[in-house]
Formats: sequence, structure tokens, C-alpha cells
Amino acid sequence: VKYPDKQICAVRGFNVSIPCSYSYPTSKPIQVKQKLWCSMNSNTERCTSPPYVYNSSSNTKSDFEFTGDDKSNCTLLIHNVQFSYSGEYKFRFITDVTGGIWTAGVTLQVTDLKVSLIRLSGNGTFKPGDSLNLKCDVTCTQSSSQFVWSKNNELLPESGAVLHFPALTLRDSGNYTCTWKTSTASGSKTISLQVEGESVCSQHSSMSIH
Repeated sequence: VKYPDKQICAVRGFNVSIPCSYSYPTSKPIQVKQKLWCSMNSNTERCTSPPYVYNSSSNTKSDFEFTGDDKSNCTLLIHNVQFSYSGEYKFRFITDVTGGIWTAGVTLQVTDLKVSLIRLSGNGTFKPGDSLNLKCDVTCTQSSSQFVWSKNNELLPESGAVLHFPALTLRDSGNYTCTWKTSTASGSKTISLQVEGESVCSQHSSMSIH
């Protein structure tokens, strides 16, 4: 069993994919009889007994969905990720031939995505000429991660964790969404900015499937 990513970060409330591949000797016919995914928070070191977060022999539906196959793909898709899902995960498959090799699993870290407003100048309500930053933040890091910004659902050319406003104008009013993406997960958070008359309103999340 191979996991291309040993550490995976995900945003609470969104979906995350745990890529996985497996192989077995093809010199003689071998049949895969059962596929299992274990959370090591509630299982033994080698995933040899229940409970399983996924069991191909069971039709139980849950947040844990197997998106692989009987040949080589053992990818696990987790829906609506929660903090309690953080931890190590391992895949195990059983064939009609005894034997096999145990490999280390993959560690999932779940975090919240936060968008904050940092005022650099001015006070009270936001007025033209005030300076501020919108900052997007996650508490875990992944090498492939990137931040994308949009305003009123239109993509902005700026990228990175900070959106800088050196001097606000009335046209800067709107709903700003920060989307955090990796090769395995994504999450977004929206904040409303009102220039001249109203301050920042409440934040809300929007679901996206990666």
C-alpha cells in the first residue's frame, strides 16, 4: 500500500480525499475479497479488527466513501470533515492468498479556515482612504496549498494569504471569499466589507467538493 501524501490537511465542514494505491503479485490469479480503511484513533495498530471507517463487506453509509477499485486504487473520500476525524488512517485489503506487507498510514489534520480583517489606518466605520488587509489563515500547512480570492463570486487576480487595500474606495465594498486549495482538499470562507457607513458583517462558509 502506498500513500503519496503522508500528511494531509483539511478544513472542517468540507471534503478531503486521501489518495492511496495498492498492489499484489500478478504471477497467479488473486482475488481481492475485502477492502478496509481504519482510523487508528479507534483501531489496533494493524487494522486487523473492527471498527472500520470503511468496510467493503458492509453497505453502511457514512462520511467515509471508498472511491477506489479492486485493482490498484484505494482512495478514501471523507465528507463533512470534523475535528474528531484528525489522526492516522490505514488501508488494508484481504485476498484469497495469505501473506502481505504492512506499511505506515497517512495522518489527517483538520483545521478551521479563518478570514480576518486587519485595519492598518483609520477608525470607526470604513471610509475611503482607510488602509486594511484581509487575511486568510489555516493552522496546518501543506506544500501544495494555495489561496485564491474572489469578490462577489468573481475571481480576483491577487493570490496569497493576504489581500491588501492600501487606500479603500467605495468600489471596494462587497463580499470577499478566500478559497484554500490543495491537491486533496479545499475550503472557503466569505466576509462582507462595507466602505462608508457600515463595518464588516458576519462570516459564513460555503461548501465545495474537491
